[in-house]
Amino acid sequence: MNRKKMMPLVFLAVCVVVLGVLLAVLQSAQTEETQGLALCDFTADEIDRLSYSGNNVEATLLKGNEGSWMLESDPALPLDQDVVSNLITKFAGLTAQRQLQDSELSEIPARSDTPLMVFEIASGETARTLTVDQANDVADIYYVYDENGTTYTVDQTDLAGLCKDPRDLYKTQTLTDKTIDDVATMQVEDLQFTQTDGNWTLTDDPTYPLDQDAVQKMANTLCGVQTDWTVTTPEADSVYGLDTPDVTATVTFTDGTSLTVRFGALTDSDETLCYLASSDTPTVVYEVNAEYKTAFAVTKETLYDDTATAETAEEDTDSIVAEQPVGGKNDYADAQQNNE
Repeated sequence: MNRKKMMPLVFLAVCVVVLGVLLAVLQSAQTEETQGLALCDFTADEIDRLSYSGNNVEATLLKGNEGSWMLESDPALPLDQDVVSNLITKFAGLTAQRQLQDSELSEIPARSDTPLMVFEIASGETARTLTVDQANDVADIYYVYDENGTTYTVDQTDLAGLCKDPRDLYKTQTLTDKTIDDVATMQVEDLQFTQTDGNWTLTDDPTYPLDQDAVQKMANTLCGVQTDWTVTTPEADSVYGLDTPDVTATVTFTDGTSLTVRFGALTDSDETLCYLASSDTPTVVYEVNAEYKTAFAVTKETLYDDTATAETAEEDTDSIVAEQPVGGKNDYADAQQNNE
């Protein structure tokens, strides 16, 4: 082929190669910009210690020998391992938009003595410290410094929610794995109930027409209580109102085991919660929803089933006090007044 005719083809081939190289460089730059600059040197699996402070929260999480996470200040506190693992993954994946050069530092606010947040991410003897300083709300970024003083800009949304309160990491507990079908008898204060084939009777007055829904609600409550918090090193019962509990209830199961629950005072920090003690875990005190107590705001009279026939009722219904539906918001207080 004529050499002159080959030249355009050679030139075209060279252009294609150059364009390919430029495209690769551009894609690499775009990928780096999209992914950002990694701020953590460890993978989530490598991290074995995490400390954070900010938003009025300060906590340190430690990975145990078996891989489970615990709170350093309260190792016995049950933590939701999935929630903690997700938090660790977020820290491992932290990225910065860019690293600021020395010439740019004079253009940003001076580093303050009271940072917004401080993170320490460790693996073995190696640790990475990130200090989140002042915000630039116009650019929606934080200025973040590492342990060497290098300055980065980080998207504010990437750092939101990282300083989790230990309550956000708490694993809800249940008092028993038994269900209402496993309950043989139940004692609520001075009332004792017996369950036979799903039907409830008063143990000492089996022909008394009981409100089955109300009794079932009490049994279901005892079997289904879920905790909001665990006090792992409790003080004396009197601190929690458990020495004179508002409600004491016991369920005995068909396998012969039993569970006794005492509901105490409202918590100081949240009046929607109250203290609870369980016979199955006598070394701790729980915080639970205070509404659980309303299920037990009953008397023999309020449990009377006024839909029963005259043949099944042995007491004069005119003397029955049933002004409030069992389980209503004011039942506990009303029952107390009636008893007085």
